[in-house]
Amino acid sequence: MNTLVRPAMWALAMVFAVFTAAPVMAEDLTVGQLFIKAFDKKDEKGMKEIIKTRAAEVPGEVKEMVEYAMSDDAGPEARDFIMNIAGMMSKIYADQTGDDRLLNAVRSNYEKLKAGGKPQAPVVDSGAVEQAKKEVASISGDQWKILMVRLDEEGSLLVDIEVRESTDGELTPKIDFKKSQATRDMIKKKFPAFTKGKISWSSMGVGLKTVFLDQ
Repeated sequence: MNTLVRPAMWALAMVFAVFTAAPVMAEDLTVGQLFIKAFDKKDEKGMKEIIKTRAAEVPGEVKEMVEYAMSDDAGPEARDFIMNIAGMMSKIYADQTGDDRLLNAVRSNYEKLKAGGKPQAPVVDSGAVEQAKKEVASISGDQWKILMVRLDEEGSLLVDIEVRESTDGELTPKIDFKKSQATRDMIKKKFPAFTKGKISWSSMGVGLKTVFLDQ
């Protein structure tokens, strides 16, 4: 995600409305910053359009907002404001995409926040894993098989794919670029709560290729 200002910085911008200071080009602002500007103007149509046109950035932005709101760095006023914005963004995102996992995560964390807890780590949806397995097989023409979808210690998503042995005499199977990019895009769509991680292809214990989700 192309974040111009890190959470601690734009959180202060939200509370003290420094967006009214020097003009900034819209393309240089994060989806969260643009949404807040539209919210400040009570522009509901604009808020929806921002989520629609930059939907791919929403899960990662909301995740950062919630993590900041639940950190020790956020004061009560900033915390409430940020969680409110994150809730509205995820609600519009759910209405537009039909995917309410992000909204449910925000609600869960808000309840945890009110109870004095820390952010709830995203979980790997088993249904999404099964769908991803079928789509990887389809993308590769049944040449690839997802062995495992897991999280590392930092909460990044790791997808391990086994590639069938080559039948054309090559020692290592070739990984088609377009198919690997299609796989990355599919994984990002299936698991929107995860913006960091990697997909690894291997055959007979030999690493063939790695693609990072944040590329």
